[in-house]
Amino acid sequence: MPELKTAACLVGAILAVMAGAAETQALPEGRSLETATLAGERFEVSVFRPAACQIRAILFVLAGKNRNSATYRDDTIPLARHECSLVFAPDFPVARFSVQQYQRGGFPALQRTPPAATYMKLLEQWARAVSGEPRVPIILMGHSAGAQYLERVEAYAPGEEVMTVIMNPATYVEPETETAVPYGFRNWPESGSRPDLKRYLSRNIAVILGAEDTETSSATEHIPAATEQGRNRLERGQWAYAQGREQAEKLNVPFGWTITLVPATGHVASKMLASAELQDAVETAIRSASSR
Repeated sequence: MPELKTAACLVGAILAVMAGAAETQALPEGRSLETATLAGERFEVSVFRPAACQIRAILFVLAGKNRNSATYRDDTIPLARHECSLVFAPDFPVARFSVQQYQRGGFPALQRTPPAATYMKLLEQWARAVSGEPRVPIILMGHSAGAQYLERVEAYAPGEEVMTVIMNPATYVEPETETAVPYGFRNWPESGSRPDLKRYLSRNIAVILGAEDTETSSATEHIPAATEQGRNRLERGQWAYAQGREQAEKLNVPFGWTITLVPATGHVASKMLASAELQDAVETAIRSASSR
């Protein structure tokens, strides 16, 4: 299958990525803009390194549909300072990464076009190399379109992240084999469909939703797979979590997802990134990873 062949080629580039990154200088304290070249694709990455503390984690934050990665980096700085964590906000510009590539992760894969979701593992390896932090836990966080991207990462191309935070996406990957990729696991390679579905259900996925994110999304109203998940983002998130829990019980696998509502908050990235609910989830993940 093209998805697996392409992913294998990208993963094979990790050693080259790390070798090239090892030659760069250490990340400066505060804000910076770094460049990562991964499997021939160039990414601008907005970075923040807190001062005068022992780094506890690497936080990746994925921007919404406007792809304003620097703003998302800046909105994550208070959390990074509190948790003494690095922030990496990779830019996926609209000119190079369409909705199919970003929000849908590049699935189904197009010939000669690597699925964008498969770059996440390479970005993780690059971040470890440029930061000189080979062992701290990696946490992925995405809001809206960025959360849709991370949904596809977790379903089809996971890396070494210890937790992925999904905030207010418009669509989810349904944990079943009746709905086609990129909204489910039908048409995923037959030999890998069921094991990958079980893995997806057992991943540490924190679904964090704005309790007032109840407006109907015009971008998804003509997508049957999306409208079947609920009338708005809040309903879809609650529905996806319930479906995941039911499927995990049916398949007898550990269910790794959690769900939390942020009160008095709608579809506002800055409020979600500043929420106590996100801070609690990140702190819990760091403590859990550090105790292993």
